[in-house]
Amino acid sequence: MSSNKRRLTFPFFRARPRGQSFLELALVLPILLIMLLGLVEVAYFVGHYLDALDLTREAARFASIRDPFAPVVSDLNCFTGDRFNFYWDTACVFSPPDTDGAQTECKAALASNGQDLGGGNLLWWCNGMNQYLDFNPETDDIVISLYTVKKDNSIAATHPNGAESVIDYKGHTSFYWAFSNHKTGTYVATDNWKKDCRGNVVRTEPHYTQARLEDELNLSSGEFPSDVTPAAVNANRGFVAVEIFYCHQQILGVPILTDFIPNPLMLHAYTLMPLPAAAPTATTKP
Repeated sequence: MSSNKRRLTFPFFRARPRGQSFLELALVLPILLIMLLGLVEVAYFVGHYLDALDLTREAARFASIRDPFAPVVSDLNCFTGDRFNFYWDTACVFSPPDTDGAQTECKAALASNGQDLGGGNLLWWCNGMNQYLDFNPETDDIVISLYTVKKDNSIAATHPNGAESVIDYKGHTSFYWAFSNHKTGTYVATDNWKKDCRGNVVRTEPHYTQARLEDELNLSSGEFPSDVTPAAVNANRGFVAVEIFYCHQQILGVPILTDFIPNPLMLHAYTLMPLPAAAPTATTKP
């Protein structure tokens, strides 16, 4: 009889882990869900940021071909082209559209933000290009500023020269126009752009001031890429800066995410564009 006996095995007697896969799934699934929800929120935020950036570009383009100093009779109405107000009509780009000609979309958008449509100039802040951002005039803001620049890149003046101004980080007085201060038709120093979405003052300067523009115009040659040669400046210039401060509401509002990311969250976009009408003009010799 051979000593090499075949060993019998019984697979059904093996110890098998019970519930291990479910335990692993229970541990991993919450993390995967948070990552997925976070990805949705990030995509939604990026989409709103691009919308806001496009609106600042369109507003800057609109302003760049117009004269802010033209002596015309103006009003605070986005529907009257013959009474042009440079700052208000530029801000009109950020207002809801009026595709049906009856202000239906405008009124609905303003009413959704709790605006009183019975009075004030907000009734006439429509006819714009903003189809995606729920701009709330009570918390959001638009800032417009103009700059007159000399050949040597020094800034001769900022506009509009009025009550709205800041002292920038170089000690210059920089003027600006903020929609929140004029939305009722009467100047009231509200300055929503200085605040976060909870009404706390968190900033003292918009992005563009005289100091900021000087820094950008006077880059040294070493600050340009090696394949870029700065163009020689041989003329006076003007610039217009348009900024939006928008309180972005999370689309999902997941408690775990809102514990780390404020909801709403301030979104800030801006555009700088040449404005020939703001360039300094030479004094005529007698």
